[in-house]
Amino acid sequence: MERSKEVQSFLDTFAERAFGRSQTEAKEKNLCVFCGKEIKMEDFKDQLSIKEYSISGLCQKCQDDTFS
Repeated sequence: MERSKEVQSFLDTFAERAFGRSQTEAKEKNLCVFCGKEIKMEDFKDQLSIKEYSISGLCQKCQDDTFS
């Protein structure tokens, strides 16, 4: 997902303070921004979950825990 540099910087700062890793760093390393576990695309349930990952950086388990 394309974001302005300012928005991405804000999200990275928030995530780093809250979770110990920036959203950009987590995605570059294929890690969930929330729990830090490795992201495996085959673990996502559907295209909507993959889209949510592109927005939030959350793995399937963290998405389920957050949105269920």
